[in-house]
Amino acid sequence: MADPVRYCPIHSQICLSMQEWGVFWQALGVIAAVVFGTVGLFKIYHELRRLNEQRDKEIQDKETAARLKRTEFFLSLHRRLFDDKDLYSVLKLTDGDDPKLRDEEMWDAKRKLLVFFEELALLIRSSQIDKDVALYMFGYYSLCVRHGENFMFGIDAQREYWALFYEFSDEALQFSNNHKNGPPSTMAL
Repeated sequence: MADPVRYCPIHSQICLSMQEWGVFWQALGVIAAVVFGTVGLFKIYHELRRLNEQRDKEIQDKETAARLKRTEFFLSLHRRLFDDKDLYSVLKLTDGDDPKLRDEEMWDAKRKLLVFFEELALLIRSSQIDKDVALYMFGYYSLCVRHGENFMFGIDAQREYWALFYEFSDEALQFSNNHKNGPPSTMAL
């Protein structure tokens, strides 16, 4: 059999048959595909990692912003007790169940305080504020109000009219009984 024709590139000593050149270029193409594919996979992997890190950071930032908003909201509720003149005028008299609470001019302010506690109960029910934090911060006042004879004077304090207030104060009593030495160490806003 005759030797196949050999082809040599210019300025090269390498001479191969057409079939050998085809195999050479095919092998070179496979090597290039593997190299470029590996580089591409490496870039895709790093891009996906970067996107995941970015997404995790965005989620963390949103959670931090939401916690901050909840904290601001809760602190504004607490400030409302002391900044609202009606609420504060009643609140400062509830500790000792001051006889001034019987005055008719106090009745609307007392109802306003009861509504404040009912709002807290609704916020707890809808998971807008942490129950333990609300009970720790406001529960004492609700118990003073509930058991204050002078406070309840002039108000129809039946449970059917103030069910949410009673629910809040029941939970405040239970919280107080369960945490005689102060709030649990896990409590946070």
